[in-house]
Amino acid sequence: MLLKELVTKRDHIVSVDSAATIRTAAVAMATANVGCTAILEENRLVGILTERDLVQRVLVKELNIDQTLVSEVMTRKVVVGKADDQIGKAAQLMRKHHIRHLPVMDKSGALLGVLSIRDLLREEIQDMRDYIGQTEG
Repeated sequence: MLLKELVTKRDHIVSVDSAATIRTAAVAMATANVGCTAILEENRLVGILTERDLVQRVLVKELNIDQTLVSEVMTRKVVVGKADDQIGKAAQLMRKHHIRHLPVMDKSGALLGVLSIRDLLREEIQDMRDYIGQTEG
């Protein structure tokens, strides 16, 4: 399965502007029940903010969540997947870079969505169930 097919199963992209406060980003993540949010400037991906970023770069440093901007603590060097990549390639990227979230971009550079390691595992488990179901009959 291609990443563009998997990402379309997601409801919507959770994103905030880079000028948003940490509280705004955390509320957006909590409301959507996701572990990261895409950070956009003029609809262009400029970073991501993950739960790990919040712990390591905000909570541990006791930053004020109402005064600290997302741009100050977000991950700027974002590893991305391509829409036409296979799930296996996404899993390799995530393992290689020790990441749990992978933004997926189309050929024009537009953000299609963000996949989590859980999304990939869920798809692999379903593929295994389908395979087992086919071989039992």
